[in-house]
Amino acid sequence: MPLIEGKRPYHSLARQRQAEETRRRILAATRELFATRGYAGTTLEAIAEIAEVSPKTVSAVFGSKRAILAELINPDAFSAQVQQLLDELRATPEPSQRLLLVAQITRRAYEPLVSELELLRTAGAVAPELADLARQIETRRRENQSRLIAYLHECQALRHDLPLEEATDALWALTSYELYRMLVVEQHWPPKRYETWLAQLLIQHLLQPGDE
Repeated sequence: MPLIEGKRPYHSLARQRQAEETRRRILAATRELFATRGYAGTTLEAIAEIAEVSPKTVSAVFGSKRAILAELINPDAFSAQVQQLLDELRATPEPSQRLLLVAQITRRAYEPLVSELELLRTAGAVAPELADLARQIETRRRENQSRLIAYLHECQALRHDLPLEEATDALWALTSYELYRMLVVEQHWPPKRYETWLAQLLIQHLLQPGDE
């Protein structure tokens, strides 16, 4: 009786590469359509046409426009540069250096996503599912900020007169897209100027004198 061969590894790798390429084309097509037609004017059929796949494939991979937008602004999908900075942040014990990295990460995270974040900000009024997505993102972002504040408190670097909740609120607000938009998008600050300003403000406002 002949042995039944298992699936060859290169077949699985080829399918994986094909799936990744399909996913990449769908994301690129959606980004293009969101920029030209807006959220309401973008359909799964139009995405499929530009991505050169079927609408069923788009639905099978992502399920909805909301899910595609969520993927486009998903922190887990940040660029390799931002991921490297996040790794550096986790490995850096020095408080002021951590806040310098926070400012750099904030700038680098928002800079390539202005179109998508503007869409999320403005389309929420007509698409309730986007308002819910925005709330989820901000909740997760604030949770991340609270961990950094807890670290600064544990190493006694946080200003002694600053309650933890207030410090978390301040860090969350100062690193918000709204503030980035007002200064960089509306007032045309160079992104590097914004990063330097934010770093200095975070250090001055959050750290105990002597830890700056």
